[in-house]
Amino acid sequence: MGEDIIIKIEHLSKSYESDKTKGEKTFILDDINLDISRGEFHVFLGWSGCGKSTLLNIIAGFVPKSGGSITVNGHNIDGPGRERGVVFQNADAAIFPWNTVWKNVGYGLRIKGTPTAERDEIVSRCIKVVGLEGHENKYPDELSGGMKQRVQIARSIANDSEILIMDEPFGALDAQTRRLMQKEVVAIWKETGKTILFVTHDIQEAVSLGQKVSIMSRSPNATILETINIGVPYPRKLDNAQVADFFQRIQGFFDIEYEI
Repeated sequence: MGEDIIIKIEHLSKSYESDKTKGEKTFILDDINLDISRGEFHVFLGWSGCGKSTLLNIIAGFVPKSGGSITVNGHNIDGPGRERGVVFQNADAAIFPWNTVWKNVGYGLRIKGTPTAERDEIVSRCIKVVGLEGHENKYPDELSGGMKQRVQIARSIANDSEILIMDEPFGALDAQTRRLMQKEVVAIWKETGKTILFVTHDIQEAVSLGQKVSIMSRSPNATILETINIGVPYPRKLDNAQVADFFQRIQGFFDIEYEI
């Protein structure tokens, strides 16, 4: 039996026209091909501006593709869907400052009319999964940056999103909190079995988190240069010989490709 593919991308492209190009198309993404298995932790790695976020926004349904095809569970993506939850880098713009942690996590359930008892059970479970027990009645301005990101993750889980799309979610955090959240997101992934798509430009973060790491070329005409399987058990530390080898392999790839 083959792999259970949840996301299939074939010859995907994204282009735009501007006055500077005098009507000619400029391709941000060109000929992206990728299969992502159900339950996979997949990291997209590349320099800032290489099109990683654009690709994730297309998968999320926020941005239309220009060419090729992309399906989730065999269905073409034509807009946002509940099966795809998004965790943004700027949590302050994503969660409601006038709502408590409890109400933020349960917001989507309230909107779709989930009965109170069922909603409370789901919210309680999701808050426990992300380690926010005891903070249910706090407002966002009482939370740390890492805790706000946990609220976003809990809300996506509560909405029963099969796929968590995470666009540099820890980029605005300090180094210590970032490392802590890396460990937390792996624990949440193991607990829930969700498919996670994670964007970063940090090689250490990519190697620490991803089962597979797709390395993207620079834009314009960005594509996936190579997808590497990181077959190392969690937790991963850079002083582990295998982890260090993968880090050096990817760093060396970037050094050669971009002549840093």
